[in-house]
Parts: sequence; C-alpha cells; structure tokens
Amino acid sequence: MSKRDFLSTADLSRAELDDLLDLAARVKGKRPGQVLAGKTLGLLFFQPSLRTRVSFEVAMVQLGGHCINLSSDDLYELEPQEQAVMDGPAEEHVKDAARTLSRYVDALGIRSASRTGTWDRDRQELLVRSYAKYASVPVINLETCFAHPCQALADVMTMRENLVSLRGRKLTLLWCNHPEPKSLGPTHSMLQLAALSGMQITLAHPLGFEVDHEVLEKSRAVAAEAGGSLQVENDMQTAARGAEVLYARSWGSTRHWHDPEREAIVKRSLTGWRVDEQLMASTKNALLMHPLPVRRNVAATDAVLDGKQSLIYEQAANRAHVQKALLMHLLK
Repeated sequence: MSKRDFLSTADLSRAELDDLLDLAARVKGKRPGQVLAGKTLGLLFFQPSLRTRVSFEVAMVQLGGHCINLSSDDLYELEPQEQAVMDGPAEEHVKDAARTLSRYVDALGIRSASRTGTWDRDRQELLVRSYAKYASVPVINLETCFAHPCQALADVMTMRENLVSLRGRKLTLLWCNHPEPKSLGPTHSMLQLAALSGMQITLAHPLGFEVDHEVLEKSRAVAAEAGGSLQVENDMQTAARGAEVLYARSWGSTRHWHDPEREAIVKRSLTGWRVDEQLMASTKNALLMHPLPVRRNVAATDAVLDGKQSLIYEQAANRAHVQKALLMHLLK
C-alpha cells in the first residue's frame, strides 16, 4: 500500500468525510481499545500549540500508542527548497530530516504556520509538503498559513451533532478583529468542508481581507455541486442576518501579507468587527463557533462566548475524537 497523508480538507471526498466523522462519533461514544498499540506519532511544532498538541497526545494514548513531541528548540533550521545551495542559516534539508524520522515513528504531525515572505510563497506550504514528499510514513498537517484540516474536521463534527444535517443550513463565516496577523488555515479548511457539506455559506470580511482566490472559487463550485452556495459579503450586519451558525475567526490580509505594519494600520478602523449580543440577536438563534484561542472582548464579547449558544468548548473537545478517527484511518 502507498502511504496516506492528511494535508488538506480539499483532498477529501464527501464519502471520506462522512466515514471519518461517523468513526469519530463512534469512538466518542465508546473507546475503541488499544488499536494502535506499539505505534508512535511524532509531533513537530514550529509554533505554540495547546489544543492540537494535547488532543493528539490524548488520542494516541487512548488508542494505545504514544507521542514524541518536538518543538522548534529541538530542531535544526530546515531547508525545504529543492537543489538549494545550503550556505545560509539552514542546517539540514527537509529530505534528510523526513527520511530519518520515518525510521523512528509511524506518522508525523507538523505545524508550520509562520509568515516567511510573500503570500505566493506561504500558500505553497513548502515545509509540510516537503516532509510529505520525503517521509515514508503518513504526514498530518497540524496547521499552516493556508490550511488547518484537523480543526475543520472537529468543527464539522460539532455542527453535525447540533444540526444533524448540514445541507442547506446557513453558515456565516465572519472575520473579526485581532491585534496580530493570523493564519488563513482554519478559514480555508472550514470553507472547503462546509462547501462539501452543501451548506449555504456567507463569507463576511472587510475589504482587504479576502481569502485565497483559488480556495474561494473551488469552494464555490463544490458548494453548488453539493446543493449549497457561497457568497461574499462586506457588511457584517447583513452577513449575520438569518445565520444558523456564526463562525467567528480572524485572518490576515493576503494583500498586505508581506507588510504586517500596514495591515495593523488598516485594522485600526475595523474594531467594530466583533461578535456581540446585538449581532447575535440578528441571527436565526445561531450557534456561535470559534476555533480558539480567542481574544475576548476584541473578537467576541464575554456574553456571547459564555452564552448558551456558544459551542467553543464542544469544538475543542471534538478535536480528540476526530483525531482518533484520523489516526485509526491512517495507521490501523
């Protein structure tokens, strides 16, 4: 068998998505036992992590396996480019690290979500995809600037638990303010899976914070084929009206990707892009979702985050269950 990677939600068919989520629901209700006994997952984090790191460790332990955690402090600076003349700061090529680690572990999970230059460069996910190319074990994308597929799996599972069927349900994916430039990963992956599920999606953001054009157009086509739709709205109040799910998330400007200072200046006039009680009242009694961490009273108020419609902790809890299903799919 050729090895299987999990790098993007765009790679999933509807049947594969349903299979993963059905398995996640089964393992949530009853632990599957020591099905991955003797297996080791290597986790490589080049940025901080709370939910992703802990949920993967819990998933492996509950399945009978174990994890080895590595941070940027444990790793040499890596060169992902092919045929690079390595006379700069990079101490090791990705191919050498990937081939070595493949001799030690049964799968690799990698988070590499920092800005390294232009959007055209960062959207290529060079480090994660180079690992996938050279590793002989499955590679799991734990977040890049471009995608966060594990988060989106948990989000769709959470929506299915509360709405049962997602086809035709109204989702507003709303940009909200944040003092720091954030990854587009959760936004892109959520768009892709919501489209695959046939939801009626409204993507809401201020001008200048457009998502990747290719992701947008492909998601629009997938949504139409699945019986849903995708529209873009630049007015927050209009976008929230009638929503059944309001998914709040900040993301960086691809237009100013190489210039975070300029992005910060633009965001000074966007502090009103915040989820509060008034905005939630304009929805159709919407469920509130946010992938966490969240800047309270900047992205959303305490009242809505702690309110009865908030699912933020259910999303976080479901990370462990979808990851158990994913690990079983890749390693069993």
